[in-house]
Amino acid sequence: MSTKNSTTVSAAGSVALDDLAHDVELLRIVEESIKSQSKLKDELRSRLKERLGDQVTGTINGLAVVEYTNDSRVFTSPKLVQERFPDVARMCEDIIPVRKFKLLPAA
Repeated sequence: MSTKNSTTVSAAGSVALDDLAHDVELLRIVEESIKSQSKLKDELRSRLKERLGDQVTGTINGLAVVEYTNDSRVFTSPKLVQERFPDVARMCEDIIPVRKFKLLPAA
């Protein structure tokens, strides 16, 4: 066992988070809340979009409260580039290291 900034680190690369157990639990609560709120947001938006249909503006008491407009975006489709120009796609590939954070299920 080695110590770094008074944090216990095991030989297997894990760190004891006993003193941060409250933070882990709070993160679980926050992430669940975000998931729940996101689902509610999607349901509310869907209901409003359905009511708007092809119309652009929704009103309450005659005042505009939402807009549902058509727009266009230009983007490069990696799938299309890969299909049409596989050699170019391979030449443009890049590998970068990333670290992923995952909150594991509660024990």
